[in-house]
Amino acid sequence: MAKREKRIEVLNLVKQFGDYTAVNNVSFKVYENEFFSLLGPSGCGKTTTLRCISGLEEPTAGEISISGQVMTSAEENLMVPPERREIGMVFQNYAVWPHMTVERNISYPLRLAKKSKREIAAKLDYLLDLLELQGLEKRFPSELSGGQQQRVALGRALSTDPKVMLLDEPLSNLDAKLREQMRFELKDLQQKTGISILYVTHDQVEAMAMSDRVAVMKKGDIVQEGSPHEIYENPKDQFVADFIGTMNFLPCTVTAKTDQGVNVRLGNGAEFGLDSGAERGDYILAVRPEDIVLGSEEGTDCEVDVRIFLGNLIEYRVRLGEDYLRVQTDASLRLEPGDQSRLMIKHGLIFPK
Repeated sequence: MAKREKRIEVLNLVKQFGDYTAVNNVSFKVYENEFFSLLGPSGCGKTTTLRCISGLEEPTAGEISISGQVMTSAEENLMVPPERREIGMVFQNYAVWPHMTVERNISYPLRLAKKSKREIAAKLDYLLDLLELQGLEKRFPSELSGGQQQRVALGRALSTDPKVMLLDEPLSNLDAKLREQMRFELKDLQQKTGISILYVTHDQVEAMAMSDRVAVMKKGDIVQEGSPHEIYENPKDQFVADFIGTMNFLPCTVTAKTDQGVNVRLGNGAEFGLDSGAERGDYILAVRPEDIVLGSEEGTDCEVDVRIFLGNLIEYRVRLGEDYLRVQTDASLRLEPGDQSRLMIKHGLIFPK
Protein backbone atom coordinates (compact mmCIF):
# COMPACT_ATOMS: atom_id res chain seq x y z
CA MET A 1 0.00 0.00 0.00
CA ALA A 2 1.34 3.44 -0.97
CA LYS A 3 2.28 5.71 1.90
CA ARG A 4 -0.28 8.48 2.37
CA GLU A 5 0.81 12.05 2.88
CA LYS A 6 -0.14 13.69 6.18
CA ARG A 7 -2.20 16.84 5.60
CA ILE A 8 -2.63 17.70 9.29
CA GLU A 9 -0.55 16.47 12.19
CA VAL A 10 -1.35 17.48 15.76
CA LEU A 11 1.15 16.51 18.46
CA ASN A 12 0.51 16.80 22.20
CA LEU A 13 -1.81 19.80 21.81
CA VAL A 14 -2.79 21.58 25.01
CA LYS A 15 -4.98 24.66 25.29
CA GLN A 16 -5.73 26.27 28.63
CA PHE A 17 -7.93 29.22 29.45
CA GLY A 18 -6.69 30.28 32.87
CA ASP A 19 -7.10 27.26 35.16
CA TYR A 20 -9.41 25.48 32.71
CA THR A 21 -7.89 22.93 30.31
CA ALA A 22 -10.01 22.83 27.14
CA VAL A 23 -7.68 20.51 25.18
CA ASN A 24 -5.56 18.01 27.07
CA ASN A 25 -2.51 16.56 25.25
CA VAL A 26 -4.37 15.68 22.03
CA SER A 27 -2.58 14.02 19.08
CA PHE A 28 -3.95 12.84 15.71
CA LYS A 29 -3.25 12.87 11.96
CA VAL A 30 -5.42 13.63 8.94
CA TYR A 31 -4.19 12.15 5.65
CA GLU A 32 -4.59 13.21 2.03
CA ASN A 33 -8.05 12.65 0.52
CA GLU A 34 -9.46 11.87 3.98
CA PHE A 35 -12.65 12.99 5.71
CA PHE A 36 -11.79 13.07 9.41
CA SER A 37 -14.23 14.13 12.14
CA LEU A 38 -13.78 15.34 15.69
CA LEU A 39 -16.95 14.21 17.46
CA GLY A 40 -18.13 14.89 20.95
CA PRO A 41 -20.59 16.71 23.21
CA SER A 42 -20.54 20.47 23.78
CA GLY A 43 -17.53 21.57 25.79
CA CYS A 44 -15.34 18.57 24.92
CA GLY A 45 -12.64 20.69 23.18
CA LYS A 46 -13.30 19.86 19.52
CA THR A 47 -13.90 23.44 18.32
CA THR A 48 -10.96 24.73 20.36
CA THR A 49 -8.78 22.10 18.66
CA LEU A 50 -10.01 23.25 15.25
CA ARG A 51 -9.34 26.90 16.10
CA CYS A 52 -5.79 26.03 17.17
CA ILE A 53 -5.22 24.28 13.82
CA SER A 54 -6.60 27.28 11.93
CA GLY A 55 -4.42 29.73 13.82
CA LEU A 56 -7.34 31.51 15.48
CA GLU A 57 -6.21 30.27 18.91
CA GLU A 58 -2.66 30.04 20.24
CA PRO A 59 -2.01 26.69 21.97
CA THR A 60 -0.52 26.48 25.44
CA ALA A 61 1.65 23.55 24.35
CA GLY A 62 2.15 21.21 21.41
CA GLU A 63 2.86 21.35 17.70
CA ILE A 64 0.65 21.57 14.61
CA SER A 65 1.81 20.85 11.05
CA ILE A 66 -0.05 21.24 7.74
CA SER A 67 1.29 19.33 4.73
CA GLY A 68 4.59 18.76 6.49
CA GLN A 69 5.13 22.43 7.43
CA VAL A 70 5.11 23.35 11.12
CA MET A 71 2.48 26.05 11.63
CA THR A 72 2.40 26.20 15.41
CA SER A 73 5.03 25.23 17.95
CA ALA A 74 4.68 26.39 21.54
CA GLU A 75 8.21 25.17 22.29
CA GLU A 76 9.72 27.23 19.44
CA ASN A 77 7.33 30.16 19.96
CA LEU A 78 6.13 29.76 16.34
CA MET A 79 2.66 30.90 15.29
CA VAL A 80 1.98 31.19 11.54
CA PRO A 81 -1.05 33.48 10.93
CA PRO A 82 -4.26 31.92 9.53
CA GLU A 83 -3.93 33.55 6.08
CA ARG A 84 -0.60 31.80 5.50
CA ARG A 85 -1.74 28.29 6.44
CA GLU A 86 -3.35 27.41 3.07
CA ILE A 87 -6.58 26.33 4.73
CA GLY A 88 -10.24 26.89 3.93
CA MET A 89 -12.71 27.37 6.79
CA VAL A 90 -16.49 27.02 6.86
CA PHE A 91 -18.36 28.12 9.97
CA GLN A 92 -21.65 27.16 11.58
CA ASN A 93 -23.31 30.49 10.73
CA TYR A 94 -22.28 30.52 7.00
CA ALA A 95 -20.41 33.87 7.43
CA VAL A 96 -21.17 35.00 3.86
CA TRP A 97 -21.14 38.71 3.07
CA PRO A 98 -24.80 39.87 3.01
CA HIS A 99 -24.07 42.83 0.70
CA MET A 100 -22.28 40.69 -1.94
CA THR A 101 -23.80 38.49 -4.62
CA VAL A 102 -23.02 34.80 -4.88
CA GLU A 103 -20.29 35.36 -7.46
CA ARG A 104 -18.67 38.16 -5.48
CA ASN A 105 -18.77 36.15 -2.24
CA ILE A 106 -17.06 33.18 -3.87
CA SER A 107 -14.50 35.24 -5.78
CA TYR A 108 -13.66 37.57 -2.88
CA PRO A 109 -10.47 35.74 -1.78
CA LEU A 110 -9.27 35.68 -5.40
CA ARG A 111 -9.86 39.41 -5.83
CA LEU A 112 -8.09 40.01 -2.53
CA ALA A 113 -5.12 38.02 -3.90
CA LYS A 114 -5.22 40.21 -7.07
CA LYS A 115 -5.80 37.30 -9.44
CA SER A 116 -6.48 38.16 -13.08
CA LYS A 117 -10.05 38.48 -14.37
CA ARG A 118 -9.49 35.38 -16.50
CA GLU A 119 -8.33 33.31 -13.49
CA ILE A 120 -11.25 34.53 -11.41
CA ALA A 121 -13.80 33.78 -14.14
CA ALA A 122 -12.41 30.27 -14.70
CA LYS A 123 -12.38 29.41 -11.00
CA LEU A 124 -15.85 30.89 -10.52
CA ASP A 125 -17.30 28.82 -13.38
CA TYR A 126 -15.71 25.67 -11.96
CA LEU A 127 -17.03 26.25 -8.42
CA LEU A 128 -20.53 27.26 -9.52
CA ASP A 129 -20.75 24.02 -11.49
CA LEU A 130 -19.20 21.92 -8.70
CA LEU A 131 -21.58 23.31 -6.08
CA GLU A 132 -24.64 23.41 -8.36
CA LEU A 133 -25.07 27.17 -7.99
CA GLN A 134 -25.42 27.97 -11.68
CA GLY A 135 -28.05 30.62 -12.32
CA LEU A 136 -27.71 32.04 -8.78
CA GLU A 137 -24.63 34.16 -9.47
CA LYS A 138 -26.41 37.52 -9.13
CA ARG A 139 -28.45 36.65 -6.05
CA PHE A 140 -27.71 37.97 -2.58
CA PRO A 141 -27.55 35.68 0.49
CA SER A 142 -31.00 36.86 1.66
CA GLU A 143 -32.41 35.42 -1.56
CA LEU A 144 -30.92 31.95 -0.94
CA SER A 145 -31.91 28.96 1.16
CA GLY A 146 -29.74 27.89 4.09
CA GLY A 147 -28.26 25.05 2.06
CA GLN A 148 -27.42 27.39 -0.83
CA GLN A 149 -25.77 29.86 1.55
CA GLN A 150 -23.66 27.06 2.99
CA ARG A 151 -22.62 26.05 -0.53
CA VAL A 152 -21.57 29.65 -1.18
CA ALA A 153 -19.43 29.51 1.98
CA LEU A 154 -17.90 26.25 0.74
CA GLY A 155 -17.19 27.82 -2.65
CA ARG A 156 -15.43 30.78 -1.06
CA ALA A 157 -13.33 28.44 1.10
CA LEU A 158 -12.38 26.32 -1.94
CA SER A 159 -11.60 29.25 -4.23
CA THR A 160 -7.94 29.51 -3.19
CA ASP A 161 -7.25 25.76 -3.58
CA PRO A 162 -6.52 25.14 0.12
CA LYS A 163 -4.58 22.09 1.19
CA VAL A 164 -7.17 21.27 3.85
CA MET A 165 -10.71 22.31 4.72
CA LEU A 166 -11.75 22.94 8.32
CA LEU A 167 -15.51 22.72 8.90
CA ASP A 168 -16.99 23.77 12.25
CA GLU A 169 -20.53 22.37 12.69
CA PRO A 170 -21.51 23.67 9.22
CA LEU A 171 -24.90 21.92 9.06
CA SER A 172 -26.28 22.63 12.52
CA ASN A 173 -28.33 25.66 11.38
CA LEU A 174 -30.14 23.67 8.68
CA ASP A 175 -33.42 21.80 9.07
CA ALA A 176 -33.37 18.00 9.31
CA LYS A 177 -34.19 17.31 5.64
CA LEU A 178 -31.60 19.78 4.38
CA ARG A 179 -28.95 18.43 6.76
CA GLU A 180 -29.46 14.97 5.32
CA GLN A 181 -29.12 16.30 1.77
CA MET A 182 -26.01 18.32 2.61
CA ARG A 183 -24.29 15.25 4.09
CA PHE A 184 -24.36 13.64 0.66
CA GLU A 185 -23.27 16.88 -1.01
CA LEU A 186 -20.32 17.36 1.34
CA LYS A 187 -19.11 13.78 0.91
CA ASP A 188 -19.55 14.04 -2.86
CA LEU A 189 -17.63 17.34 -2.86
CA GLN A 190 -14.77 15.79 -0.91
CA GLN A 191 -14.57 12.82 -3.28
CA LYS A 192 -14.65 15.04 -6.38
CA THR A 193 -11.98 17.48 -5.16
CA GLY A 194 -9.81 15.00 -3.24
CA ILE A 195 -9.30 17.62 -0.54
CA SER A 196 -8.71 16.60 3.07
CA ILE A 197 -11.48 17.67 5.44
CA LEU A 198 -11.35 18.06 9.20
CA TYR A 199 -14.95 18.21 10.38
CA VAL A 200 -16.14 19.19 13.85
CA THR A 201 -19.59 18.09 15.02
CA HIS A 202 -21.62 16.98 18.03
CA ASP A 203 -23.97 15.06 15.69
CA GLN A 204 -22.88 11.41 15.61
CA VAL A 205 -25.09 10.68 12.58
CA GLU A 206 -23.19 13.31 10.55
CA ALA A 207 -19.82 11.98 11.64
CA MET A 208 -20.70 8.34 11.02
CA ALA A 209 -22.28 9.03 7.62
CA MET A 210 -19.47 11.09 6.10
CA SER A 211 -16.20 10.25 7.80
CA ASP A 212 -13.40 7.89 6.85
CA ARG A 213 -12.19 8.11 10.45
CA VAL A 214 -13.64 9.60 13.62
CA ALA A 215 -12.02 10.77 16.86
CA VAL A 216 -14.43 10.83 19.79
CA MET A 217 -13.60 13.52 22.35
CA LYS A 218 -14.53 13.85 26.01
CA LYS A 219 -13.41 16.61 28.39
CA GLY A 220 -10.47 17.66 26.24
CA ASP A 221 -9.22 14.15 25.45
CA ILE A 222 -9.57 11.82 22.47
CA VAL A 223 -11.03 8.67 23.99
CA GLN A 224 -11.27 6.59 20.80
CA GLU A 225 -10.21 6.94 17.17
CA GLY A 226 -11.10 4.70 14.26
CA SER A 227 -13.45 4.08 11.36
CA PRO A 228 -17.17 4.68 11.97
CA HIS A 229 -17.72 0.91 11.75
CA GLU A 230 -14.99 0.15 14.30
CA ILE A 231 -16.29 2.70 16.79
CA TYR A 232 -19.90 1.61 16.38
CA GLU A 233 -19.18 -2.11 16.67
CA ASN A 234 -16.42 -1.94 19.29
CA PRO A 235 -16.75 1.16 21.48
CA LYS A 236 -13.83 1.43 23.86
CA ASP A 237 -15.85 2.33 26.94
CA GLN A 238 -19.35 3.05 28.16
CA PHE A 239 -19.14 6.75 27.24
CA VAL A 240 -18.41 5.99 23.58
CA ALA A 241 -21.03 3.23 23.52
CA ASP A 242 -23.62 5.66 24.84
CA PHE A 243 -22.62 8.56 22.58
CA ILE A 244 -22.44 6.61 19.31
CA GLY A 245 -25.83 5.37 18.16
CA THR A 246 -28.53 4.03 20.48
CA MET A 247 -27.55 1.66 23.25
CA ASN A 248 -29.36 -0.16 26.05
CA PHE A 249 -27.51 -0.58 29.35
CA LEU A 250 -28.46 -3.31 31.80
CA PRO A 251 -26.89 -4.51 35.05
CA CYS A 252 -25.78 -8.10 34.67
CA THR A 253 -23.70 -10.82 36.30
CA VAL A 254 -21.18 -13.07 34.56
CA THR A 255 -21.87 -16.43 36.17
CA ALA A 256 -19.49 -18.74 34.32
CA LYS A 257 -16.92 -19.01 31.56
CA THR A 258 -17.62 -21.25 28.55
CA ASP A 259 -15.79 -22.36 25.40
CA GLN A 260 -17.73 -19.70 23.46
CA GLY A 261 -17.34 -16.89 26.01
CA VAL A 262 -19.37 -16.39 29.18
CA ASN A 263 -22.81 -17.00 30.64
CA VAL A 264 -24.63 -13.83 31.68
CA ARG A 265 -27.58 -13.44 34.05
CA LEU A 266 -29.87 -10.40 33.95
CA GLY A 267 -31.80 -8.84 36.80
CA ASN A 268 -34.98 -10.77 35.94
CA GLY A 269 -33.09 -14.06 36.21
CA ALA A 270 -32.81 -14.71 32.44
CA GLU A 271 -29.49 -16.28 31.38
CA PHE A 272 -27.79 -16.47 27.99
CA GLY A 273 -24.37 -16.91 26.41
CA LEU A 274 -22.20 -14.04 25.25
CA ASP A 275 -18.97 -13.87 23.25
CA SER A 276 -16.80 -12.13 25.84
CA GLY A 277 -13.67 -12.71 27.86
CA ALA A 278 -14.93 -11.18 31.11
CA GLU A 279 -14.25 -12.75 34.49
CA ARG A 280 -17.03 -13.67 36.90
CA GLY A 281 -18.67 -10.70 38.61
CA ASP A 282 -21.07 -7.82 38.18
CA TYR A 283 -20.98 -5.68 35.02
CA ILE A 284 -22.98 -3.42 32.73
CA LEU A 285 -24.30 -5.09 29.58
CA ALA A 286 -24.58 -2.84 26.50
CA VAL A 287 -26.94 -3.97 23.73
CA ARG A 288 -27.99 -2.14 20.56
CA PRO A 289 -31.72 -2.19 19.64
CA GLU A 290 -31.01 -4.06 16.38
CA ASP A 291 -29.18 -6.83 18.28
CA ILE A 292 -32.34 -7.94 20.09
CA VAL A 293 -34.76 -10.42 18.52
CA LEU A 294 -38.32 -9.68 19.58
CA GLY A 295 -41.10 -12.23 19.06
CA SER A 296 -38.74 -15.21 19.27
CA GLU A 297 -39.84 -18.65 20.41
CA GLU A 298 -36.88 -18.93 22.77
CA GLY A 299 -35.48 -16.37 25.17
CA THR A 300 -37.01 -14.53 28.08
CA ASP A 301 -40.47 -13.08 28.69
CA CYS A 302 -41.08 -9.38 28.16
CA GLU A 303 -43.98 -6.94 27.82
CA VAL A 304 -44.41 -4.28 25.12
CA ASP A 305 -44.60 -0.83 26.72
CA VAL A 306 -44.43 1.62 23.76
CA ARG A 307 -44.57 1.14 19.97
CA ILE A 308 -43.24 3.75 17.51
CA PHE A 309 -43.70 3.41 13.74
CA LEU A 310 -40.62 4.62 11.77
CA GLY A 311 -41.61 3.58 8.25
CA ASN A 312 -39.26 0.75 7.37
CA LEU A 313 -38.72 -0.02 11.07
CA ILE A 314 -40.77 -0.28 14.22
CA GLU A 315 -39.13 0.65 17.51
CA TYR A 316 -40.47 -0.83 20.71
CA ARG A 317 -39.78 -0.11 24.33
CA VAL A 318 -40.23 -3.36 26.22
CA ARG A 319 -40.18 -4.15 29.92
CA LEU A 320 -37.86 -6.91 31.05
CA GLY A 321 -38.38 -7.40 34.77
CA GLU A 322 -37.50 -4.01 36.30
CA ASP A 323 -35.57 -2.88 33.21
CA TYR A 324 -36.66 -1.31 29.91
CA LEU A 325 -35.09 -1.97 26.51
CA ARG A 326 -35.39 -0.27 23.12
CA VAL A 327 -35.78 -2.81 20.34
CA GLN A 328 -35.86 -2.26 16.56
CA THR A 329 -37.62 -4.72 14.25
CA ASP A 330 -38.78 -4.66 10.65
CA ALA A 331 -42.31 -3.43 10.02
CA SER A 332 -43.71 -6.96 9.56
CA LEU A 333 -43.78 -7.57 13.33
CA ARG A 334 -46.93 -6.00 14.76
CA LEU A 335 -47.16 -5.88 18.54
CA GLU A 336 -49.17 -3.44 20.62
CA PRO A 337 -48.56 -1.91 24.07
CA GLY A 338 -49.50 -4.47 26.71
CA ASP A 339 -48.73 -7.49 24.50
CA GLN A 340 -46.63 -10.27 26.01
CA SER A 341 -43.71 -11.53 23.95
CA ARG A 342 -40.26 -13.08 24.21
CA LEU A 343 -36.86 -11.69 23.30
CA MET A 344 -33.34 -12.92 22.71
CA ILE A 345 -30.11 -10.92 22.81
CA LYS A 346 -27.92 -11.77 19.81
CA HIS A 347 -24.91 -9.63 20.67
CA GLY A 348 -23.78 -7.42 23.51
CA LEU A 349 -20.77 -5.78 25.11
CA ILE A 350 -19.68 -5.95 28.73
CA PHE A 351 -18.31 -2.92 30.57
CA PRO A 352 -17.11 -2.54 34.17
CA LYS A 353 -19.83 -1.54 36.60
